[in-house]
Amino acid sequence: MERNLSYLIIVYITKMEYLEINGADRVKKCVIAIIAAALLINFYGVFHADKAFACNCVSFEPNEAYEHAEAVYTGKVLEIKQERIQEGVRGTIEYRDANLMDIEETWKGVNESQIIVYDEGEENSCGINFEAGSTYLVYSYRVENSDLYTSLCSRTAEISQAEQDLEFLGQGRKAGNEVNLADEMSQISNKDYDMEMFIGGILVVILAVAAMIFLKKRRGGKHR
Repeated sequence: MERNLSYLIIVYITKMEYLEINGADRVKKCVIAIIAAALLINFYGVFHADKAFACNCVSFEPNEAYEHAEAVYTGKVLEIKQERIQEGVRGTIEYRDANLMDIEETWKGVNESQIIVYDEGEENSCGINFEAGSTYLVYSYRVENSDLYTSLCSRTAEISQAEQDLEFLGQGRKAGNEVNLADEMSQISNKDYDMEMFIGGILVVILAVAAMIFLKKRRGGKHR
């Protein structure tokens, strides 16, 4: 939809360039049309939300969850940030939650003192509503051999709700590699830079159209 509106704006402005623009009314209409289109694009992003459905997944026992997971650990949530991800300019826009955790015990797949584990956010039916300051037992898996993800389907739970799992896992070990991921976490953002560039472009077009009209009226006045 954003690209369709962008196209309409360009067509409208192109037509305006070939019309006789003599008067404040047409200038106002041109500017109002551009601003209205930009607002429509902005509000479309706010109200066009995906419908959430109940989370439906296979229920695992602790031993099965352990076998399926690539990393199992307990950790305290230090910070939570939403991240906007998109492949290229035309790629699908998706959002995920980045959760910075301080590792307390590890049983599998993690040897760092801090990690960033991702989930689809509480807005998604299978996302996890992590809370900063709380400690969780996390079963996670890697996507494309890179980022760690978790979900409600993995048996990840707040530590007070994980007694059965902790009994099965037994004593864990401390992480051996001290790391600080605060800087990496600070670079995560949910800002729509494409939209900011688009709106900036619209403002440039408005100024260009206004300058064109001003110069045309000034030249017209000299020939009178």
